[in-house]
Amino acid sequence: MIPPFPYISRTAIGPILLAVLLILMVWLHVPSAPAQIISPPAIRALSTPPPLSGEPIADNALDIISADGLFPANEKDALATDLRHALAYVSQRFGSGPTGRITASLDMESGCGIHGLAYTTERTVQVYTCPDLPRVRAVNILAHEFVHQLAQDRYGNQHLQADLILLEGVATWGAGDYWLSGQPNFAAFVRSWVAAGNTLPLASSYVGRPVGDMNTLYYEWGSFVEFLIKVYGRERFDALYVSGDSEPGSADYQGIYGKPLDQLEAEWKSWVITQ
Repeated sequence: MIPPFPYISRTAIGPILLAVLLILMVWLHVPSAPAQIISPPAIRALSTPPPLSGEPIADNALDIISADGLFPANEKDALATDLRHALAYVSQRFGSGPTGRITASLDMESGCGIHGLAYTTERTVQVYTCPDLPRVRAVNILAHEFVHQLAQDRYGNQHLQADLILLEGVATWGAGDYWLSGQPNFAAFVRSWVAAGNTLPLASSYVGRPVGDMNTLYYEWGSFVEFLIKVYGRERFDALYVSGDSEPGSADYQGIYGKPLDQLEAEWKSWVITQ
């Protein structure tokens, strides 16, 4: 098991960067069992992404750069197709597309781990992987990172201060099938956890928690976003998204929905069970 990356408070990040790290530990495309994504979302206080290097892959929708030796030559066209389809899928699911071209960089991870970052004001998303891992895992991570870029494009720089529940929840929910491992929705994914009382409070911090708890929080947050949008509508969700101050639970739930977070959380749990 790969240990989580060190946490750096989101309050330290400059207004020109959002970098989200996540580690994918199992195959997301296996439909027989829910995927377990271990996702310690450390924020790195970097103003720009590191220099990109590798072979450009021709595509009419994305600027794709793949590190030399990362994928066989005969997979490059398939990779471009996969990423183009992922961006189109998450754009439709999220409800709005990119406002400009996105650079997708696939870089070599010497330890053969896998993690992703989104530099949303730089319009660059990255995944670090290795030749021993199939490209589907890189695509799954980049689907999540694409949604962070779409959120920047939809909400502007207020996206960078979003309540962490909503920031990571919307990227998880927006990745949809790329993170659901055959489940029809996020309510179904977390239902057994809710029924068994094995959830964590939505406003929990991942700092200092084991990676299994981080995994639980990402899927809970994705399901909670699903609930808010389906039950209360997208217009109120959009207003909520730009009302936060980085910390989980900091958005204006009372002002937008007339209910505090703990009441909405109880409604979400009941909703998950009845779906």
